[in-house]
Amino acid sequence: MITIDIQRNENNEIISFTTSGHAYADEPGRDIVCAAVSTLTQTMLLGVYEVLKVKLPYKMKHGYLTCNIPEDISVEKRQQINILFETMVVGLKNIQENYCQYIDLHDKEV
Repeated sequence: MITIDIQRNENNEIISFTTSGHAYADEPGRDIVCAAVSTLTQTMLLGVYEVLKVKLPYKMKHGYLTCNIPEDISVEKRQQINILFETMVVGLKNIQENYCQYIDLHDKEV
């Protein structure tokens, strides 16, 4: 199962996310659930890097991706990043609706 943890601050802004695990919906290379989650999360991170030109700290390895937004980001960049993060969450929740047996998503304030 893929576990997704979205953490928000008191303003409901996403401050970090972590995805870990595998869906095992099919054999490796044919698992559309893993592919969809990986595509969404990695594309969001690429958008932050390539479009917004912001270098966020992240760690990625097989079956794992985590990213945190530092507190010292400007308000303008913070708002732009949050739009990308929220778009990612909408996509992840949509995947979960259709493949709930493979995804455990937690979206909470910390």
